[in-house]
Amino acid sequence: MSDFEETHPKPSAESELPPYRQPDTVSKRPSAKPPIWLWPVLAAVLVIGVLLGKYWGNDSNAATDESATSNSVANDQATGSDASIEQSVLSVETVSPSQDDIGSTLSADGTINAKDTANVSAKVNGVAIERILVEEGDRVRAGQVLAVFDTDAMEQQVLQAQADVAEAEATLANASADAARVLPLIDIDAISKQEADRYRTSEVRARASLQASKARLSNQRLTLENAKVVAPVSGIISEKMVEVGQVAGGDPLFTIIKGGILEWRADIDPKLIGDINVGTPVQVSLPGGDTVMGQVNRIAPTADNNRQITIYASLAANSKIRAGMYQTGEFLLGSTSTQTIPNSAVVSNDGYDYVMLVTESTTRDDRSMGRIKQQRVTLGERLGESVAVLEPLPSDSRIVKQGGSFLNDGDLVRVVDGVTQTSKPVQAQP
Repeated sequence: MSDFEETHPKPSAESELPPYRQPDTVSKRPSAKPPIWLWPVLAAVLVIGVLLGKYWGNDSNAATDESATSNSVANDQATGSDASIEQSVLSVETVSPSQDDIGSTLSADGTINAKDTANVSAKVNGVAIERILVEEGDRVRAGQVLAVFDTDAMEQQVLQAQADVAEAEATLANASADAARVLPLIDIDAISKQEADRYRTSEVRARASLQASKARLSNQRLTLENAKVVAPVSGIISEKMVEVGQVAGGDPLFTIIKGGILEWRADIDPKLIGDINVGTPVQVSLPGGDTVMGQVNRIAPTADNNRQITIYASLAANSKIRAGMYQTGEFLLGSTSTQTIPNSAVVSNDGYDYVMLVTESTTRDDRSMGRIKQQRVTLGERLGESVAVLEPLPSDSRIVKQGGSFLNDGDLVRVVDGVTQTSKPVQAQP
């Protein structure tokens, strides 16, 4: 063996392998386990590390937030007017107040009565009613038969009177013939004057008896004619106080409303009748929501016991009105011009009424913008979908039509449409 070989021995097969081809015997060497007392120390170190990590993390976040805030302030200062742009709360529709003609009225309660009535009584006594030909509510004409009495006894009395007339006529004829035959004899003194006077007297008595019989016949015929109860005037039967079989007396049998004209009578405080005159129109309510029109036809010249003035108003014909009804009515005193706004524009809060006005109008990106200003208002009577404003707003005011309860004073809104109310005559509701 040469000196070189001795000095540099030949590597073995295992030593010639690359490091990643080394035998597994090296990795399979048993590892030494840490002592048991080291575990608590490692746990304590881990807890301390976690706490320090959270502390350092918060400091880092705070520093990051401060940096972001500084950057935001810097950006706001850089952008200038862009930071002042405010988003609108919501989109609203606006309207302007309108000027409407509102009817002025005076309400009152009153009764409906017949303007004029006629009582129909029997013209015969002691006779029973045989037939009734009308009922309450029927319209009748003058001369129409309303009821008929039992006429059997009356007809017999007429026949008896006719017989008495015939007998009286025969007696008169006989007396006249005797007088005509005897009286000429006085000229030749064939009879005495006393006898002649007796013939003349007999003739006169017979003629008087005939007249009396005719008068009785006429009276019996009139009684028979009065057995029919006849309407004295045209109108409507308002009351019937008789039944079949009832014996007539002195009480009325029927009551007729002359011409069927009814009127509404209302008692008014004298302080309130200054605008009421003859001819003032009235509107009286009826059951079922209907109304009937009329007009004042007279005013009582004196006050009643309650210091009230009675107003009488004739009513138009209507099948629903009846005498005796107690109804509410209104005197239509004309119209006045009053500012109105929609009911939907009113916002009520704490017992007060408000509207939301749109002010400081501007245009941004072709959009109309404005600021909300809350305005307190004093309202009058409601007129359908509108309400009267007692303290008028400026005519060019722009009022949020609806949804005002969702807005606050100073809110920025977008105006999507502006509509002005159409002025039209409005009648005040009862």
